[in-house]
Amino acid sequence: MIKRFSLRYKTDNDTGFGSQSNNQGSKLINADGSYNVKHSGLPFLQRLNVFHELITLPTWKFNLLVFAAFIVLNCFFASLYLMVGMEQIEGDMGKTTAEQFSDAFFFSAQTLTTVGYGRQNPVGLYANLISSFECLVGLMSFALMTGLLYSRFSRPMAKLIYSHNMVIAPYQNKTGLMFRLANARKNQLIECEVELLLSMNVQEGNQVMRKFYNLNLERSRINSLALSWTIVHPIDEQSPLHEVTLKDVIDGDAEFMFFFKAFDDTYSQHVHTRHSYKASQIIENAKFISMFNRSEDGTATILRLNEINTFEKINTLNIKE
Repeated sequence: MIKRFSLRYKTDNDTGFGSQSNNQGSKLINADGSYNVKHSGLPFLQRLNVFHELITLPTWKFNLLVFAAFIVLNCFFASLYLMVGMEQIEGDMGKTTAEQFSDAFFFSAQTLTTVGYGRQNPVGLYANLISSFECLVGLMSFALMTGLLYSRFSRPMAKLIYSHNMVIAPYQNKTGLMFRLANARKNQLIECEVELLLSMNVQEGNQVMRKFYNLNLERSRINSLALSWTIVHPIDEQSPLHEVTLKDVIDGDAEFMFFFKAFDDTYSQHVHTRHSYKASQIIENAKFISMFNRSEDGTATILRLNEINTFEKINTLNIKE
């Protein structure tokens, strides 16, 4: 542990995270930018927020949930039709139980979606009651689905990609801690602002405290994120990392938390995202390789997003150990 951090450098006490390191997980921010906090202690109904969960579900989970709900609903109504008797539905029907369930299932799907091909139709009282209720459920379901799809597509989100590692590279006759990011979408992000926060365990007397330090950046704001952006923290006399070795940082369980804010020109709204690196992801004596170049015809710039983590080792870098 490093003892001099809290004495030499001003700490940030307004981060929203606590200072007791033994009460927190090993990482404060997950890979997807969410906070590594699991809520407990509330009754299930108070914790339940169906709309928020459906809006924030990953796309593949949302699609799977929609498909599963469609199958379950049709199986439920098909079972009701079988219970009241398939003789209450007019049309060509199968003879075995499996065939009748299949007919009831597809009749339910046509009723739920209000398609109604005309091959089958309800004639009995109970079948008409069930099909009427199913039509109501179908209309409400599709209205709800339309709202959810619109909310998911209209929700502004920043989709940035980051280098897998941070590097310590030459910077203005000294060294700098660097990582790289780029916009994975074609939308225009303007008025981009960033913050880099260091979280580190520091020995204070007999206690180990988690301290937070705002790291100065070479550039904390750019007009637009058109290409890649290399975030640089100069390691100088003003830096908490000055005269600190990589081993010290790893032993202190350091985490570098990155906060990004920009204005999305497509949605005319601000977008926010977060990312973090652990000290074990830092590579010394390395620098990033440029990931864009001019096109062959000279009319455009080619940004190679798959090379965002490409770097090369430097043998002659003078780093203070």
